[in-house]
Amino acid sequence: MRSGSHASTGSHGVPGDGMAVLRDRDFVDVVRELAYWRDRFTTGALIADSFHRDCGPVIKIACDIYVRSPHGSRSAWLRDLDARLSGGADSRQRKVYSQIAELCWNRLLP
Repeated sequence: MRSGSHASTGSHGVPGDGMAVLRDRDFVDVVRELAYWRDRFTTGALIADSFHRDCGPVIKIACDIYVRSPHGSRSAWLRDLDARLSGGADSRQRKVYSQIAELCWNRLLP
């Protein structure tokens, strides 16, 4: 995603072995992020019932929040996440979603 856009994919990112690389803060390869977190979900690293229902949508939102404000504060990002999830999520789900988003942001930060 580029700042101000809603969705985009590309080739920047972190290699599969976890080595750090310089990242363009205005770009997130959402497809690569989803693949990375899907793999983590299958190994039990994410606390959620369903990748498709719980993790995937939250990761997409977290990526969008990050791209829209890559230098924003965590508290602002969490408020934005909470506002976007204000629909039918109960307090337990919101906590899980916040943890998933935090993990995603930790990975996205250079």
